[in-house]
Amino acid sequence: MNAIATRRALLAAPGLLVAARSDAQSTWPDRPIRLLIGFPPGGPTDFIGRVAANGLQAAWGQTVVVENRAGAASAVAAEVVSRAAPDGHTLFFASNSVVLNGAIHPSLPYALPESFAPVGSFCSAPNVFWCAANQPWRDLASVVSAARAQPGALAYGTTGVGGTGHFGGETLCGALGISLSHVPYRGTAPLMQDVIGGRVPLLAHGMAGAVGPYQAGQIRPLVVLGPKRAPELPDVPTMAELGHPVPDSGVWFGLMAPAGTPPELVARMARDLEALSKTDDTRTKLATQAAVPDFVGPQVFTGRIRTELATWREVARRVGIRPE
Repeated sequence: MNAIATRRALLAAPGLLVAARSDAQSTWPDRPIRLLIGFPPGGPTDFIGRVAANGLQAAWGQTVVVENRAGAASAVAAEVVSRAAPDGHTLFFASNSVVLNGAIHPSLPYALPESFAPVGSFCSAPNVFWCAANQPWRDLASVVSAARAQPGALAYGTTGVGGTGHFGGETLCGALGISLSHVPYRGTAPLMQDVIGGRVPLLAHGMAGAVGPYQAGQIRPLVVLGPKRAPELPDVPTMAELGHPVPDSGVWFGLMAPAGTPPELVARMARDLEALSKTDDTRTKLATQAAVPDFVGPQVFTGRIRTELATWREVARRVGIRPE
């Protein structure tokens, strides 16, 4: 090959590569997609993840296989996805537990968000501070009075150390200047059993997973631990409305791909996720978990993860939240 031919070949190569990449994007997905969920079947994350999986399966024309990889507050599933090929065929249906986990662990086998290509958030649900219905308190002020009369004597339960309930409860205590004992449980079922049975008087828990006990009249909402009132609790104020703003510890759910996933593919997945979040069917299904559509795209979602990670790291440092 002479010099002119060689130069022409080199100049043509980038175009060929772009064409090949575009062709690869147009054929995606060409096989079933794995959607990893970091919690066991049956919980809010699993339920909402399956709503997303079913809707995206219809949009993508390929089977979306839900794979529950429970363990370490979703770190097990996150690690699997972070090490997967960035071809759009292995995805992570995450909740903000992945951010809270990163806030309390000094080291993890992946970096957040650098090991991922955040696609977008799908929906969210508020965090709420409750008391058992058999307790005498009707508002937050009465709990504060009781807590100040006996510092540390009252206990609040959550679904575990470093979860949304734990962070929400600790920021509430800090904002109000009270001391409550934290009692962590391994899951919602045993927590609700002890709260309803009178063994733990208070709890910090998201609306997702608390709808049943609330509708049954077994728990009473006192305050929303976020910036907006919960649609299901229109008469329950937020901490900010009571003059004590706190970081939003409500839960969000969203989609993440491995780092290096082509931006064009991430953008397509984001468009499909947004379209799914806006359907009446999706809204109806999410409402059963007290969740509402809350889509933001890749750039905003990535920024949210960075901001929340910094916020919760500072809270964990200040109040001493450490992994079990």
